Amino acid sequence: MGVAGSPASAVSSKRFLFLFSDTGGGHRASAQAVKDEMARLYGDAAVVEMVDIFVEMRRWPFDRFPELYPVAVGLNGIPWHVGYHLSDTMPMVRLLSGAVWPYVGPSLCRLLEQHPSDVMVSFHGVPNAALLFARRKMMLRNPFAIVTLDLVSVHAGWFTPGAHLYIVPTEAARQRALRAGVTAKRIRVIGMPTRRSFVEIRDMTQTEARDRLGLPQDRPIVLMIGGGEGMGPLVPVVREIAGCRPDAHLVVIAGRNQALYNALRALDVPVPLRVEGFVTNIAVWMRAADVLVTKAGPNTLAEAFIVGLPLVLYAAIPGQEEGNILHVVENHAGVWTPRPRAAADAVMDLLAHPAQRSAMAACSQALARPYATEEIARHLWDLRR
Repeated sequence: MGVAGSPASAVSSKRFLFLFSDTGGGHRASAQAVKDEMARLYGDAAVVEMVDIFVEMRRWPFDRFPELYPVAVGLNGIPWHVGYHLSDTMPMVRLLSGAVWPYVGPSLCRLLEQHPSDVMVSFHGVPNAALLFARRKMMLRNPFAIVTLDLVSVHAGWFTPGAHLYIVPTEAARQRALRAGVTAKRIRVIGMPTRRSFVEIRDMTQTEARDRLGLPQDRPIVLMIGGGEGMGPLVPVVREIAGCRPDAHLVVIAGRNQALYNALRALDVPVPLRVEGFVTNIAVWMRAADVLVTKAGPNTLAEAFIVGLPLVLYAAIPGQEEGNILHVVENHAGVWTPRPRAAADAVMDLLAHPAQRSAMAACSQALARPYATEEIARHLWDLRR
């Protein structure tokens, strides 16, 4: 097995096809984290190609899924919630995939022909049944792995039987895979893939992180984020928290959401508020913080666990993120506050009780799997024909 720093000639090269989609920021980020880790471990011997499967299929409306996703999870999440639960059975996954196969099948087969690989890896739950249809039609024999990116409430689409390896983040996800018909020997409970920077940040003190970011040292830092895409009702949450005049420094990161960034910058609040757009050093921002206010996205939660942050959850995508709330609350790593005022009250309570905040931070860190990405990369490398 290759190790970091090994010459490429020491191991034979392998081509990996990572299939994802920009439906939310987590799929690309997770695939990129594993790609980076494979490069660190195996150097040039790991040739990884990342493909947005829906865009590359060039079939409407699938090729517009990345831009339609924020709309689909909007409208108070009601249409998404209904669609998620109606489709969350293996018979329905097969039925829906079979119904669209005549339309998308030729494009999907062409995509796989144009991107040959020694190992194929899916980082998305929707296309897996269709991918297995295509593999059978094309008589492909290269190993196929699925890296599940939902912590607890995992849609059946992730677990279409037939893949060689299913990597899941929690025991709850493993149990869901078993109920879907996946054989136990093909499942590995490893954790969520996170960027290497979250392993490295543990060597940085909070003081150093604040110095690097130009943040004050004399008061707690409350960090508020909505994921890489800036989703959820973040503006009213920020307004309520700031309106309580906490003895803390407030930071909000809007991600790629320019409209959210502009709205946050326009807020007139009675306390200092630092607003950032998309940042590439989110690990440093988390290390500098004392409390994290966020939606219940799995990537953000996995990162927060590694840093050991107490969590105030203000929103969750219906269906896929509902189980994340229970995962956090039942393990005493945070609180669920679905109304802006409740989020503000929770933040003020944590700021007023440092011992409670420290205990919650310890519970958060107990859920961490900091080396999950490395373990995922090694499992994918070890797949054989």
